[in-house]
Amino acid sequence: MRTTRLASLGMLCSLAFLLCSQVASAAAPRFTAVTPRAGARGQELTITLSGTNLEDAEELLLYDDGLEVLSLEHPEEEKDKAKKVLVKLRVADDCRLGTQRMRIRTRTGLSDLQNFVVSPFEVHNEKEPNTDFSAPQELPFNSSVVGRIDREDVDYYVIDAKQGQRISAEVFGTRIGSSTGVNYFDPYLAIIDENRFEIAVSDDSPLVHNDAVVSAIAPRDGRYVIQIRDSSYNGDGRAHYVLSVGNFPRPTSVIPSGGKPGETLTVTFLGDPLGPITQDVTLPDVPNIERFGLEVRDEFGLAPSLQPFRLSPIENTIEAEPNNDRKAATACSAPGAVNGVISEAGDIDYFKFTAKKNQQFDIEVHARRLRSGLDPVVTVVNTESGKGVVSNDDSRGPDSYVRFKAPEDGEYSVGVYDHLRRGQEDFTYRIEISPIEPTLQASPTEFSRYVQHQIIIPQGAGSGIVANVQRRDIGGAVNFRSDDLPAGVRLECPEGWRGGGSMPVVFFADSDAPLSGKFSAIETFLDDPKQPDRVVTGPLYQDVLMVRGRNNNRVWEERMNRLPIVVTQKAPFRVWAETPAVPIVRGGSLNLIVKCEKEEGWDEDISVRLLQNPPGINSSGSVKIPKGKTEASIPINAAGNAALRESMISLRCIARVGNGSIELCTEFIPLRVEEQYVTLEFVQSAVERGKEVTFPVKVNKQKDFTGTATVELLGLPANASAEKMELTAETTELNFQIKTTEKTPPGMSKNVFCRVMVPENGATILHNLGSGVLRVDKPLPPKKDSPKPAPKVAKAPPAEKPLSRLEQLRLQKKQQAEAAQADAGE
Repeated sequence: MRTTRLASLGMLCSLAFLLCSQVASAAAPRFTAVTPRAGARGQELTITLSGTNLEDAEELLLYDDGLEVLSLEHPEEEKDKAKKVLVKLRVADDCRLGTQRMRIRTRTGLSDLQNFVVSPFEVHNEKEPNTDFSAPQELPFNSSVVGRIDREDVDYYVIDAKQGQRISAEVFGTRIGSSTGVNYFDPYLAIIDENRFEIAVSDDSPLVHNDAVVSAIAPRDGRYVIQIRDSSYNGDGRAHYVLSVGNFPRPTSVIPSGGKPGETLTVTFLGDPLGPITQDVTLPDVPNIERFGLEVRDEFGLAPSLQPFRLSPIENTIEAEPNNDRKAATACSAPGAVNGVISEAGDIDYFKFTAKKNQQFDIEVHARRLRSGLDPVVTVVNTESGKGVVSNDDSRGPDSYVRFKAPEDGEYSVGVYDHLRRGQEDFTYRIEISPIEPTLQASPTEFSRYVQHQIIIPQGAGSGIVANVQRRDIGGAVNFRSDDLPAGVRLECPEGWRGGGSMPVVFFADSDAPLSGKFSAIETFLDDPKQPDRVVTGPLYQDVLMVRGRNNNRVWEERMNRLPIVVTQKAPFRVWAETPAVPIVRGGSLNLIVKCEKEEGWDEDISVRLLQNPPGINSSGSVKIPKGKTEASIPINAAGNAALRESMISLRCIARVGNGSIELCTEFIPLRVEEQYVTLEFVQSAVERGKEVTFPVKVNKQKDFTGTATVELLGLPANASAEKMELTAETTELNFQIKTTEKTPPGMSKNVFCRVMVPENGATILHNLGSGVLRVDKPLPPKKDSPKPAPKVAKAPPAEKPLSRLEQLRLQKKQQAEAAQADAGE
């Protein structure tokens, strides 16, 4: 919109204030619905994106190829600006069939994920009422309809078919992912003739997960009704579906189930009511294509969803029947891939290969992961003797995996059968016998259970994840990198964390980074100085939970090998942590000082917590910088066996902004864990209540320090105390004088310890040391039958004892001798 004259300064200020108010209130956008939910290949259409906090929406981020955004506009009605966005789309002629994943980027945030369905057919809308079997909605052959199931709702559609004509129906319901919770939408399909007899029914089909697909041959000319409902007659107002009906092919599996990138091969689709469909396909020469599948077509049309297919560089072998005995096993190479079908009940297929003693292979069955109905069990035996080597049922979910190590040179047979000994024409499988190769991958952990963290980076700040790293057949330090980040964004994983199983990764945006976003590929790679020439890489992926059912069962997830990363406008606050001036010691504690700046006019609580605690470190997760304040401290404690290392730590900072919240991460700072400066040895002591006792503590110095430390004896019982003492590097013993009173409770205090505060660099290193025992005893009571003590009286001087006659004579003789001696001296 243009203006023809200059606005006054006052008007500009008002507009700026209004814009800031609108932006602030638009934090945490929500994306709840797409209308319509589907579009046809080659079509241009306008879709309405609904939700909340969408007034500053700028972009529709598309994960998959095939859709193009032609325009993005806000509604004219002011009341709708925060609730709706209008997007004009072009669907490419070769757009991938099925769901297309999308999010809305705003200036202040990123929405959750929604799915849009691309159909090969013209798309219609459900027309209510269509809940009566006798008054169904008419549909042309090979068309799709967008509808919704409410509680106890049943929708009916009708087509005309000729005898011998194929009737197929497939629904996207659970795979849309809009209905979640205990009563999530679980579609049920039925083809019913005019006499209300069911020709075919489907609840859950392995091909389409919890969704349904039916296909049958019309037994006579006439009208056939397609019934769709929830399998339990649920419906929550969000039970949206896209139903395709026609005479299109609808096989349910394919053999072989995989091939080499770039090759042309002949495949056979199985499970269609008209019989097998053979088709030549040329595979893309790009490996690791997400959700890769084959289009299925015949002279009647194109199936509305793809047949999953595996791209692998190893050679294919197809089973040659009969091979249900190890002596008649189909020969194959190792490494190599074998493909077959468990077509009859009790069937087992064998493939034989040779191996040298101690040679190892990973043997992995791909069946349910390629949407076959087979529940495979794999076994490896010695072909000659039949002696079993290894077997497995479900190490890969319903699929199987074993690691095989040849006990001796010879020929071995790998066998596969269904867990319940079932058999069916579409129970296909693919077994890959591969050399052992190291693998790496990582995924973000959930800070809140069932909530996938989003990387939303305010300008000049960071956004962090804790990556859970899965190493297989490899050890060593792991790092992350990407050349696919939005402009002005960098990622950082500090070196000290890279050898662990989980590690913090923070994405930082420059203060002038443009507001933008994209789905970015982030590579997990081996970054070990001890293995400089070894190259092992894998994705940083995320499983986005779309449907959660009973008992928190993860019913439907979208695997994303690229993460959405967006840069938003600056947050109205900035937070940083002060680098501790001293280390934290084992068994000690430390208060981490956190400070912030708040923009004028904004003052909310800011929750602060460590992004990830170092090994052996525990920190409070409930600290806030409260309104009106700009500083707080996070208590941090170290276990007695905390890892002795320096760890770079970052803080998650979360605050309310407008209608939602904003989260950012601080720059990394070092936190050093060291051994205790001293250790203490305690003795057991006892004292009678109301008296004093000396409590000796032996001091063992482990590290020199200067100055005088203060030592406080803690863990004493109530009404007992001891004066603080001082400790230097030369102190070898502390003797605390514990005083008790008549109110001190008797008993054992088993957790008496010392808090030692060592001064260093103008700060204090706090130690919590020892575990002493103090017993407080009651005074012994007097005996029940003892006489009362006599009152105390002053003692009389003892009377002189009378002398015996002999003692008198001796005394007299002594006195005479003394007198004679005295006379002689004169």
